[in-house]
Order: sequence, then C-alpha cells, then structure tokens
Amino acid sequence: MQIEEITMEEFKKGLKKTKTLIIPYGTVEEHGRHLPLSTDTIIAVEILRLVGERKKVFIAPPLHYGVCTTTRLHPGTISITPETLRRITLDMVRDSFRKGIKNFMLISGHGGGLHMNALKEVAEILVEEIKGIRIAVVSPYELLWKELSGIAETENDSHAGEIETSVMLALRPE
Repeated sequence: MQIEEITMEEFKKGLKKTKTLIIPYGTVEEHGRHLPLSTDTIIAVEILRLVGERKKVFIAPPLHYGVCTTTRLHPGTISITPETLRRITLDMVRDSFRKGIKNFMLISGHGGGLHMNALKEVAEILVEEIKGIRIAVVSPYELLWKELSGIAETENDSHAGEIETSVMLALRPE
C-alpha cells in the first residue's frame, strides 16, 4: 500500500493487516551520460512496486536525496549531509512508530558508504531507544553484486556501470 495514495481510514484498516513500513531512499546524482539523475530512486521505487504487488506492507514515498560524496561536484547532483539523512529518517520512523508501525525496512537505491552508514546508525539508535521496534537497512546492490558478479563482463562494475544500467533497462525499458 503506497501510503501517499491511501486515505486515513485505509491506513487504519491497513494496520490490521500489517505493521510494516518500507521507506525507499534514492538520490539526485550524476549517473553518467546515459542514466537519469534519479536512477537510485527509480530502482528503489520500482523494486518496492513489485514487492507491494506481492506483500501486504505499507510503502512510504521515496526520500529522493542522499549523501553523495564522490559525485557531489558533478552537474545535477544534489547531496545532503549524513546528519540531515539521519535526522529526517529518525523523525519519519519515530512518527510512524507512534502511528502503529512496528517493523521498518529502509531500502536504499544508493549504495554510497557514508549514506548507508548513516542509515545503519539510525537503525542502531532506534533499536536502543524504542522497545519493540524491528528495523532493517537493505541495499539491493549488495544482493545484486553478489548474484551478478560472475555474470557481469565489466570488472569492478559499480556506479552507473553495467549492472546498474542493466537493472534500469529491465525496470524502465523506455
């Protein structure tokens, strides 16, 4: 259930079926000359669209901005600080917990080290702070690179490379 598309009453009914909220994270950052600036966001959102077709979960609107260290000087990149990412995530999760959500998955289409570390730090803070919360931080890239590393033709494939481009072509062929 895409929470931005349901009513307050539908949200209350949904809480009887699930207590899980998935929050997608992306970026607005350079992805070479061939991929859109929102590639990371698109990948996270499209993966969650598929999840939402199969599982009863709440899916939050994506957070389009992330911590972009190596691409921050490139045209079009809009980066936020790790502290900003931590603060907004803490606020979103705490508020959602107060509304009845108990399980959280933070799924990031952006795999930058400082970005992922900020999300993992948030998870650690919240587990210490809130009794009964369950939270996971997931990067589809960690899973993809393990599965596709033997298939990809490009050695040390990464940002805007063969795998990320292939995923975009599979999710958004246009």
